Amino acid sequence: MIPTVARNILANVAGAGLAMAVFLVVVPIYLRLLGAEAYGLIGLFTTVMVASTVLDLGLGATLNREVARLTARAATTADDRDVAITLEAGGWGVGLLAGALFAIAAPGIAGRWLTFSHLAPGDVRGALWLMAAALPALVARSLYLAGLNGLQRQGLANLVQVTGTVVRAIASVTALRLIEPVIGVFFTVQVTLLLVETLALAVALRRALPVTARGGRVRPAALRSLLGFSFGVSGTMLLGFALMSIDQIVLSAILPLAEFGYYTLAVSAANAVGQLVQPVTTAVYPRFSQLVEQGDDTALAEEYHFFSQLVAVLVLPLGAILIAFPGELLVLWTHDSRVAQAAAVVLALRAIGTVLNALMHVPHVLQLAFGWSTLGAGVNAVALLLVAPATVALSLAAGGAGAAGVYIALNLGAIVAAMARMHRRVLPGELLRWYARLVRPAVAVAMVAALSRATMPEGLGTIGLLTWLGATGAVLTGVALAAAGGVRRRVVAATAQRRAAR
Repeated sequence: MIPTVARNILANVAGAGLAMAVFLVVVPIYLRLLGAEAYGLIGLFTTVMVASTVLDLGLGATLNREVARLTARAATTADDRDVAITLEAGGWGVGLLAGALFAIAAPGIAGRWLTFSHLAPGDVRGALWLMAAALPALVARSLYLAGLNGLQRQGLANLVQVTGTVVRAIASVTALRLIEPVIGVFFTVQVTLLLVETLALAVALRRALPVTARGGRVRPAALRSLLGFSFGVSGTMLLGFALMSIDQIVLSAILPLAEFGYYTLAVSAANAVGQLVQPVTTAVYPRFSQLVEQGDDTALAEEYHFFSQLVAVLVLPLGAILIAFPGELLVLWTHDSRVAQAAAVVLALRAIGTVLNALMHVPHVLQLAFGWSTLGAGVNAVALLLVAPATVALSLAAGGAGAAGVYIALNLGAIVAAMARMHRRVLPGELLRWYARLVRPAVAVAMVAALSRATMPEGLGTIGLLTWLGATGAVLTGVALAAAGGVRRRVVAATAQRRAAR
């Protein structure tokens, strides 16, 4: 099984890496062709795309878990055959409802919520309606990806997803250059190609399902035993999305659209840290679900700690670079000192919160593998009561920096309180071991990053800055791996085994 997990992680890393490369290339082009104000709408669309992954009311996470458990069973029942098609129909239904509600709200969002001066009101409303048109496909797309991931066909899922991302980027830039550089052209291309990608994923999932699980019919009764889990996941994800996005919701009303665009740019850059985590959690969720189904607690504990520490090794070096050198990175990326000046502080602060959040992703999927979907919902509900007024107050007082500071406090609280609550029920007695495996690489990386920042020569040109940051990143990665004993030992053992096989 480990080779399968490793293969899936590699496929997910490749997919996330290519998607990030496309993002890094096209964002400066969009800024140049459309301007900061229109990019603010693209930033809003990014928020909508993230929202689509939680608007399926937990159906995607349920499909992932059920098809993974299906592969660990010896026989298939009639209910098993109906689950996938019923969840699929539910996903499209939820997406259509979400799109209709967003379309109804679009004129109010354009007229009373967003602040803009260069774009025409009709163009803003049109862009919002096109976002609404994309929502059904986006919700269904996340469902199909979840199903393929649960079947451990993650290479196929990444192939379709990355192909769609690349094609959308190329087509959008081409259309903006050849037709007209206006926001309506961008969203028309995006919506059309998102629908094509979703249909391709639907076909891929149907073909990937085991033969014994095909041929089902839409039957809501087949989901009766899954509703509690699905609703728990839904509550967790919706409240989690509210926590993750409340800063953007509040700031979209407080800041001019151009400044909001700079803020979403910084948030998107910080989210690169999360992109490193997703390949791991996507691969291990079905693996955890199988181990829980088989009752192998010893293997589950070892895999849990290994993958938790692996996430730390992956995210800490990049997070440290973003925190220590935000302005330099933004200048290298956008070639615009105004962008760096406007977004550097937010990028550094948001990166701190994102690293803390990333370290909790493996524990979260372990909870779901156990079928415990209500912990996250309860924690997020309490946190939202505290975070919402704090975000409003600090956003009014300090703009984006204030909102990003609240995000740090949120994740610090969760990594203490929520993790303690989780480990009392899931893998009891393992909390201190989990902390210990994360603290050692975190401290080592922080010390080296601070030293690099303090000793960096002034006045470095582009080549010199790239060289310094590249060398710093390499050293940070080595330090993180050296401090992460569990990951280092497994890497060394795998390397020795591969050499012996030759």
